[in-house]
Amino acid sequence: MVRLHPILPALLLALAPSLAFADDTPGCGKAVPSADIGSTRKLSIISSNANRTFYVHLPRDYESDDDYPVIIGFHGAPGIGPHFEADTRFSAPRWGDDKIMVYPDALGGIWATGMPGAVTTPVDQDLKFMSDLLDYLRNNYCVDNEKIYATGISNGGGFLNRIACDPVVGANFAAFAPDAGAYTGFEAGGNATCNPYKTPIPIISFHGTNDTTVPYNGRNGTIATPPIEYWLQGWIERNKCDNMTEVLFNGSAHHFTWTCDGVQGAMQHYRVEGMGHVWPSTEPNFSQVSSGGKPTVIEANDLILRFFDRWDVEDRGTSPSSGGVTTTRVGGPSATETGGNMGTTTGANPGATTTTAGGGNAAGRVEGGMWSLGVAALAAVLIGAGLV
Repeated sequence: MVRLHPILPALLLALAPSLAFADDTPGCGKAVPSADIGSTRKLSIISSNANRTFYVHLPRDYESDDDYPVIIGFHGAPGIGPHFEADTRFSAPRWGDDKIMVYPDALGGIWATGMPGAVTTPVDQDLKFMSDLLDYLRNNYCVDNEKIYATGISNGGGFLNRIACDPVVGANFAAFAPDAGAYTGFEAGGNATCNPYKTPIPIISFHGTNDTTVPYNGRNGTIATPPIEYWLQGWIERNKCDNMTEVLFNGSAHHFTWTCDGVQGAMQHYRVEGMGHVWPSTEPNFSQVSSGGKPTVIEANDLILRFFDRWDVEDRGTSPSSGGVTTTRVGGPSATETGGNMGTTTGANPGATTTTAGGGNAAGRVEGGMWSLGVAALAAVLIGAGLV
């Protein structure tokens, strides 16, 4: 009979708490000011010798001993974090009451894109900011490391795609959700590369066919963007997707879903007929009002949050739940400049490999019209969203 050394039971008992909470971040158990709970606070850190600002919204029931999912939301250009917070209403109780919402600011209002010239900060500098920001969040709040996600619009949507393509920074994130993404550098002949940390990378994306800022069919010029179907094809190939289906919502929102590397629904895209350069919402929001748009037939917040709930950083996700659909057909739109169809794989892809084009960085196009209503309109949306 094997006898345990007398000290072992006591040693195991002493180690039990640390073993049970091995995944806790240093911020777990750390007190936060009561005024910060249920509100949005502006903070800053030094990253790459620059002062970087961001906004953190804690849920109303935040407890320092409970770990929370984190969603980082990236504004469009030019912009600041509160623009995205106001437009999406992600901090409102019905969306953000069980998670930590974070809204970082880009230097000069434009996220790094790798565009020609010196329009933005270097891509590596903004990626380093993301690493430093995540370190700050983990050290000061109780973060669920398996449930960190990114979403964003336009220039911000493009930058989060740059994160998804980075094998180091991207490995902190479980899933991504760009809207109206500007993916300059990933057009045909572009100079961008993509080397994701795993296959598949879960992505749900949105784009309107009436978007004149980042056109669905792409744009040429100094700041080019790829056709959205071309960008999708890049992720279809590196995620090893096939078995595409299309579901039509209310006659105008085409929902494309792929099975990627055997994982059902790991990649999804909403093509919304007639939608402009806005955040998709069934209720009026800031981007819709400021651009003369109107509410859409889909609510991106609900779709994104349900999609995020399926994914952790280290696992391959759960089966998707069925939604309220109307019409289903197998197949999909023909690919633009791809030589193939979005619903099929175009060749063997033995893992997450580095590829040229088809990935994502932001175009950084000046979206002045989006914010043309100024501070008064922003305040009105903030009040309507219950944020002030």
